[in-house]
Amino acid sequence: MTLKKRRKMYFFTAEPAENTESRKNHLAHLSALRALGGKQIQDKHLLHDEDAQSTVIGFVLIIGILIATSSIYFAAQLPEWTGVYESLHAAAVADDFSELKALIDGIVLKKGESELAGGVIPIKMAPDKVLIFGMSSPGSNLIFSPQAEKFELVVPAEGGGSGTETWVQNTTSDFNAAIKQINVDTASDRVKLSKFTPEGNLGLGVDEINEIRVLDGEHNFDQVVIKNHSTLYVSPATGTLKIYANSITVESGSKIIADYVGFSGGEGAVENGEDGVGLGAGKGGAGGTKGKGGGGAGYGGNGGAGAGDGGGAGGITYGSLTIEMGSGGGAGGTGHSGGGSGGSGGGAILLDAEQINFAGTISANGEDGLSGSHSNDGAGSGGSGGGIMIRGKDVTISGTAILSATGGAGGNGNTGGGTGGGGGAGGRIKIFYESGSVNILERAADSGVDAIGVAGGTGGESGVYVYEEEYTTSIMQHTFGYLTSAVHDTTSDSTCYGEMTWDATLNDQTFVMKVRTDMFEDMPPSLDWENYPAVSNGSDISDLSSVSDGHRYVQYRAELYTDSLAETPVLHEVKINYSFSGQSPTLAMSSGSIKFKTNYLYYPNQEIVYEHGAVIKYQSEGGFMLQPPSIDITKDEESGIPKIGISTVDLTGANCSYSGSTTTSVKNRFKSYNLLADGLKYPNLTINVTTDYPSVWGNWFNKTFEESGLDNSYFDVNVTDANVEVKFYGKGDGVELYFEKTVVEVEI
Repeated sequence: MTLKKRRKMYFFTAEPAENTESRKNHLAHLSALRALGGKQIQDKHLLHDEDAQSTVIGFVLIIGILIATSSIYFAAQLPEWTGVYESLHAAAVADDFSELKALIDGIVLKKGESELAGGVIPIKMAPDKVLIFGMSSPGSNLIFSPQAEKFELVVPAEGGGSGTETWVQNTTSDFNAAIKQINVDTASDRVKLSKFTPEGNLGLGVDEINEIRVLDGEHNFDQVVIKNHSTLYVSPATGTLKIYANSITVESGSKIIADYVGFSGGEGAVENGEDGVGLGAGKGGAGGTKGKGGGGAGYGGNGGAGAGDGGGAGGITYGSLTIEMGSGGGAGGTGHSGGGSGGSGGGAILLDAEQINFAGTISANGEDGLSGSHSNDGAGSGGSGGGIMIRGKDVTISGTAILSATGGAGGNGNTGGGTGGGGGAGGRIKIFYESGSVNILERAADSGVDAIGVAGGTGGESGVYVYEEEYTTSIMQHTFGYLTSAVHDTTSDSTCYGEMTWDATLNDQTFVMKVRTDMFEDMPPSLDWENYPAVSNGSDISDLSSVSDGHRYVQYRAELYTDSLAETPVLHEVKINYSFSGQSPTLAMSSGSIKFKTNYLYYPNQEIVYEHGAVIKYQSEGGFMLQPPSIDITKDEESGIPKIGISTVDLTGANCSYSGSTTTSVKNRFKSYNLLADGLKYPNLTINVTTDYPSVWGNWFNKTFEESGLDNSYFDVNVTDANVEVKFYGKGDGVELYFEKTVVEVEI
């Protein structure tokens, strides 16, 4: 067998059989290769050593060229890519600071309503790294400085002497110097709620027989006498008469009449009857081919319902603790020409005096309802009886006395099918006395009687109630009054206000003190007092929104309240301390900044800062405001004077700084809020801003003034290396200011 037959095993090319020497040499070479651990040959030619080296060197050279080329490319592009990441980071931090401002502004808006007011803003300290090839950033610096960047509001004042003064009022002449007194007595060295000033005496039948007079409303008399068959009518204008006096006498045969002067009944000239008026008004009856009766009015009881299916509902019971007018009945529904009108209720009468002698008549009856115009029309209902109260300390009601508060009757039904109206309910009669006797001949608070024909329901009855109880005079004193002091001149525009105290005896009642200051002696209208805050005895009034340092004139108002007609709070003395140093008073000062400083490799380094309610972005070429401060400057449309609204934030807490590349947080928490000026006026005002960015603040103020509509005679902006001074000129009419300050605690 020749080697040619074994070709597939060794992959050799077959040689001639006769060349045995050559074959032997080849086999020997192969054996040597195997002895050296060579691999089995799988190709028809072995690679020579020189070929293998050339291939490897070529591959290495190609890889080297690629690496060198890539290195040159990345070395050129890496700064640009890193700069992009750094610019994105700067924009993200600016957004974070805008969110920080929004959070603090939200704290200001809450004004301390919630103890949880505040929040946390995370700040990313370093930009992202360029993938694979980028270097780690050294990070940035976050600094909180509570004493940096001061903001102060000053009232410019001319120089002068210094000293401390006290304005004291504690004598009759002092208190009587008040320019306005309402319901208070200053007859001696105190202020207290005054007694009613009687209108004099009321006398009917004193000079003539059968005298008639009409009266309504509330009156305070010394003595009231009605005699000789005279009559006092209650006017329908109000339907109510309240008489307070020291003594009231009504002799037998004389009368006080309040019939039908209460709430009015419904009109019948509509398809469905009109409802009555009042808390217990009756409802109108339904219209149609056969009109239905209206419902009776309620008061001391429920009103009766109108007759038939569709008759008006009766009114409800009301006013158990008070004396009220009676309500009106509902009108009947129209079946042909027009339903009957409902009756009006009785009026209300109150007699209140230390001594009452009554032998006459008091009447407050409800009015009857009217029948319909046609036999097919529904009838109106009755009005309810009114209210009668007699109240006194020594009360005698003799056997000839008549007290009546009867409900009106419902109108009659008709044979043609129109139904009757409901009866009005009885009213209320009450008698309160501490001593004396009550012996009434007739006393009625009955319901209206049934109607004739197809009758409506009967109204509910009330009754006459007599109570023995301790009497407290109603005429001796008012329940509320106030004294407004004269305007006091401190003589200086550099006045700084301090403690306000007073001496008062409360007698378990209520006393409220208010105070205000102004640049002008003619203070704002007294109506403004309703919106001023109350003062705590012994407190520093300079923190009130109605008081300001730099105001020359001061005034107070003492308000007295009582819920007992036998007691009154009493004011004895008032003191207001103030001082002046000849320097310009500072209304308020705030400070604090939160500053972010970058350490970028390729993008320009940035400073992003929150101060005085503004967010500023700054680099070496300059800066601008990302978010403006909470300062509003406008021109008053009527007077043309400057109006300034300032919401300043005072940042407190410990000095703190953080440097690094990991994310950190800024925590903010509400501490306090104070409204320092609510529409107060000043001759002139100055804002001083201490800042590392004066050009940014100066540009903002100038632009804001340009947009305000104020010409440059009203302001002046001065910019120095570390300060911006903004002057507002009132030009004799003043500068109006709204100024609030919020203290926020910061922690990094």
